[in-house]
Amino acid sequence: MDYTNAPVKNKANVFDWDRVISKYAKLDSMPRELPVSVSERERILSVYNRAIDQIRTDNTDVAMIALEKVSVRWPHFIEASSLYGLLLAKTQRFAEAEKQFEKVLLALPDADIAPAVNEWRKEARQERIREEARDSSRRRREHKLLPVRASLASSGILQRAADEDGTGRVQMASKREQEEVLRSGGDYAQGSSSARTGTTKLFQVAIIAVIVASILFLIFYFVIRPSIVANENRRERLEWLEAALSERAGENESIGEILDAYRKAFGELDVNAAELVE
Repeated sequence: MDYTNAPVKNKANVFDWDRVISKYAKLDSMPRELPVSVSERERILSVYNRAIDQIRTDNTDVAMIALEKVSVRWPHFIEASSLYGLLLAKTQRFAEAEKQFEKVLLALPDADIAPAVNEWRKEARQERIREEARDSSRRRREHKLLPVRASLASSGILQRAADEDGTGRVQMASKREQEEVLRSGGDYAQGSSSARTGTTKLFQVAIIAVIVASILFLIFYFVIRPSIVANENRRERLEWLEAALSERAGENESIGEILDAYRKAFGELDVNAAELVE
């Protein structure tokens, strides 16, 4: 089989996997390099040829099951392994197809079909990347449209359907469809609302904390602090007065009597008054 002598892209410049698959035909004998017994050769050959028949009758799923088993157990059977990769690509399972082609190249890198398999691997990889990009773009669009759909559903969604003549007619979406869209949109709106509410509450708590701290500072500075300063000044004056009276108590009997009366009324000083005066 020649896998490379004809173009494999259709008019839309899309890789035509069916055209490549159509080049595979039944085998009369197994490759000699395949290390299997005679009985196994006949059984493997029979499975492969039946898979070819299934492909030609559009029973691709059945053929893929058979070829997968053969390619897993006998990866060096390159016809079966490569054909299984092509069927994966045909069914748009491009990530699996890419891996399958890599296994084929790893098992038989010097085979005649290896260059073609490598090209198929590249095509599968490109299709996988494009498919992932489309999925990502579609998810972003759907995420952005959720609030809009929820709003439309709440007021009645209009959808277009084809009538018997093939023309379009507008009808209301079913109750179930409206509920599904409302639920999905409601979940989105609820999540956004919860996030905003949490941020607002945190901001409010911070403002209240600042206000309370400011009030406490003002009370301390303008009410409590002046009282503390006044009491300290009064204490210093009394200490000075007692020290002065103590110095003059021996000189004047009246001063001594006043000092005794003062001490009886207020008690002794905790510190040496004379030293404070000095």
